[in-house]
Amino acid sequence: MNRLRYLMVALFTWFFFFYNIERISKPINIATFVYLFVFICSVLVMLLPALQRMPLYWPFLIALPPYFFIKNYLGYEIGGSSIPITVTEISAIWLTIVLSGQIGKGLEELWKAVSDLTIGQVGKRPYPFEAGQGQIYREIRRARLYNRPAALMAISPVEESVNHSLDRFMQEAQHEIIHQYVNVRVAKLLTEELEDCDIIVQRGKHFVTLLPETDQERVEKLVRGLEAAAEKQLGLKFKVGVSTFPDEAVTFGKLLEHAEERMNNSTPTASESPIELVQVRT
Repeated sequence: MNRLRYLMVALFTWFFFFYNIERISKPINIATFVYLFVFICSVLVMLLPALQRMPLYWPFLIALPPYFFIKNYLGYEIGGSSIPITVTEISAIWLTIVLSGQIGKGLEELWKAVSDLTIGQVGKRPYPFEAGQGQIYREIRRARLYNRPAALMAISPVEESVNHSLDRFMQEAQHEIIHQYVNVRVAKLLTEELEDCDIIVQRGKHFVTLLPETDQERVEKLVRGLEAAAEKQLGLKFKVGVSTFPDEAVTFGKLLEHAEERMNNSTPTASESPIELVQVRT
């Protein structure tokens, strides 16, 4: 977010300098159309994802032919004594495209992050229409070929109901953002406190870790250390469920089931409290 902010400040500063360049240095006589041309390049690069996904030299190369065409069409000299002006104008186009392209990529990343915190929470992201219409078409063709029923729905929330529920949606969005931030901090803590060979994955709203070569006695010490670190660094208390191989189960499914059952049934304990590993029948 800070990088995006700095890029926008840099772009605004560049525009302020560029649109006042003739006042700052009177000998520079930039063609009038270039001011509008540079602005259009900036808008197109920021709005069109296809241009953002290209290496930045491609939008620049795409912008050069219309620049030379317009400059020649309007009667401006390109070569000869006007070469310094032409180079200055081309450099202005290049710098504008670079800054605008970086801002466009930053906005796309921000949109993706917001999407992950909203639509991503449902577990299955809807396809963009351009990508999903082919799959819809194939299903309808299959239904027609095999004489099977199918239904197509168009769904949109009523605008008035959206406005009515806006406060609730804002509260939910804030809660999801905070929850995601907490997950990031917890994940960072786990990677710092556990060994490199330990496997850490996120499952829904909790984490699952596999500790190779770790018996029940050692895992108790590890859990106490995690609880102490979480309380000291984050001010959080953990609910921890543990199952061990091969004492309690020999399959991943059973181990996971036991560990999650104990986590859900446990109560947060202070870091100095002993850990009770309840035996579960397999």
